[in-house]
Amino acid sequence: MRLIISTLLYFIYSVSLFSQGCSDAGLCTISGLDSGYDKTEMKSTFKYSTIFGLGEQNVFHISTQLEASIPTIKSQVIQIKIPYNFTFGNLGNISGLGDLSISLNQKIFSNQNTRLNIIAGIKIPSNDANKTIDGFPLPMAYQTSLGTYDMILGLSTIYKKWHFGFGYQHSFGHNLNEFEYRYDNPSDFNNYNESYHLQRADDIMLRIERQLLIGNANYMFSVLPIYHLGDDKIKNGQDVRNSSGLTLNLVAKSEFAITKDWKMEFTLAAPIIDKEVRPDGLTRSFVAVISFARHF
Repeated sequence: MRLIISTLLYFIYSVSLFSQGCSDAGLCTISGLDSGYDKTEMKSTFKYSTIFGLGEQNVFHISTQLEASIPTIKSQVIQIKIPYNFTFGNLGNISGLGDLSISLNQKIFSNQNTRLNIIAGIKIPSNDANKTIDGFPLPMAYQTSLGTYDMILGLSTIYKKWHFGFGYQHSFGHNLNEFEYRYDNPSDFNNYNESYHLQRADDIMLRIERQLLIGNANYMFSVLPIYHLGDDKIKNGQDVRNSSGLTLNLVAKSEFAITKDWKMEFTLAAPIIDKEVRPDGLTRSFVAVISFARHF
């Protein structure tokens, strides 16, 4: 109990100190690499989540997400996620369908204490990431889609109460966002990062997570480094300087059984280290999630 309290206090302290990073482009939330334990032996699960986050220039993000995890053949699960995003900021309010995620989580080895899974997934853009207000292209912080097809690959292992995940994400090509600094942009537009035809660099991640069971509640605490392998590019291949590097997140999650088939989940995540520049609009000072899951 003392460990739990100390971890939570440090986590809250970290949230109050740091102001960037946390949300990722999908790598850390795909089945098998996300927070939580192996799902390959579970029944079909349907989940509804509401996700809150504070982003660049204090833009407020809310996403509602439907998720289905469906066993197919032995020790294999297909997961589908469909988000709908709302953004509120000083440039205006935007809403729309987010990017569709489809992943395959396959167990390849298990014994009494250890499991090893491989994960493969894709992200499909819902639009070209070029929503506008009054004819002016909006920065990525206001876009409901990243505008590119992405591939995700990973390995996940569980040893007793520890979960380790390693993942890689590659984005194909650039999006069609047209936001750039212009003298005739309305007030506050040029305070955001340029993202004209943004091409994101690859990401790798490592998750180290510890589970604690107390009564009928399951608590998970994670350290989650994400490394952006190079500078992003905009326009005609121009490097976005200082957009590569490390983002280090802390994640706390709790799960509570409501009934035999229903479960409630709370997640809080925040960064303690982040890159200087994020033209992808994924800057977050915190992310909070509440979810309800139903098993069949």
